[in-house]
Amino acid sequence: MSAQLKEIAAESIAPGSQLPARPSMYNKTNITATLILIMSTLWLANWFYQRAGHVYVSDARIASTMIAVSSRISGWIDEFPVEEGQFVRVDSVLARIDQREARLRLAELDAQLKTIEAEYAQVESQKHLVARQADTRLEAQRSKFRAAEAALSEVKVTLAQTESDWQRARLLLDEQIISREIWESRKSDFERGREQRNRMDAEVAIASAALLEAEANLARVDVLENQLKIITNKIAVANSKRDQLLLNLDDHIIRSSINGYIDETFVNAGEYVSRGQRILVSHDPDNIWIKANVKETEIRHIQVGTPVNILVDAYPDRVFRGEVSSIGNAATSQFALLPNPNPSGNFTKITQRVEVHVSIDQIDNLLKPGMMVELEFDSS
Repeated sequence: MSAQLKEIAAESIAPGSQLPARPSMYNKTNITATLILIMSTLWLANWFYQRAGHVYVSDARIASTMIAVSSRISGWIDEFPVEEGQFVRVDSVLARIDQREARLRLAELDAQLKTIEAEYAQVESQKHLVARQADTRLEAQRSKFRAAEAALSEVKVTLAQTESDWQRARLLLDEQIISREIWESRKSDFERGREQRNRMDAEVAIASAALLEAEANLARVDVLENQLKIITNKIAVANSKRDQLLLNLDDHIIRSSINGYIDETFVNAGEYVSRGQRILVSHDPDNIWIKANVKETEIRHIQVGTPVNILVDAYPDRVFRGEVSSIGNAATSQFALLPNPNPSGNFTKITQRVEVHVSIDQIDNLLKPGMMVELEFDSS
């Protein structure tokens, strides 16, 4: 059977014709396919190797502290010298609000304060005058009182002596040793001494009353001192109001608290702003970081200090360096504004995300808040 097949095959070949050449296994197509297969295999091997020792995040963003500058007072904007994209220094003027009304209130309060201070000076002068007069009169009354007491003591001694002489004269009169004229004379001396003592008692009482009155005048000094304390409190209240008006006046000039860029403005010169109304938003270009949401299944491979390679979409040909600065303590779903109830009992498990902050240094002001970046965490 095989011989017949060979004969039939031989007859089917035309005389003078050649058998078709066998294709070579080293042609360009096979070599190209083989190289592509090898390169794909190497790429996949490297991809798996990288995935085994690294954590990738492709939806991270550059973040910064966006400062919303608001007005602390209401009023008309006189000046608004900044514009979007402008760089401003600390204490640079961002806006000026009309100050005329505040200055008028301050001038009125200054006038009131001067009036109160003049009143204080007047009462203080009156106090010093009253104090000097009271001290002088008190000293004079004390001297008179001491003199009256001394005179009374002297009169009392004399009265005792005249009374003793009179009593002795009466005994001598009874024994008829002296005459009645002498006894009458001793009696008259005693009565005059008693009257003089009564007069001196009255003078001591008068001097004592005058001394009490002089001491009472010192109370006027205390009254004036209390008035001074009241006026002092008024001055303190006025100064406090003045400080408040000065603060209010200073609030009419809105200044920058940072060195940064003006990102967006919301008002123009000539507009009326209300208290608390935002006028612009700015940020410090040196105060930036990267906010990334890492899968909970990969967070165990990351810790504070882990180095990070950063690819910024805006600069695909550059690689930036950073490191993990903080790791969140709760999944991002816990901060959702709307809760996620499950009343039906149906449950679909979703991988949660944990917020991770990556520190990065600003370079030539290339990195801007909101830029998309891809992160490669070295978890090996």
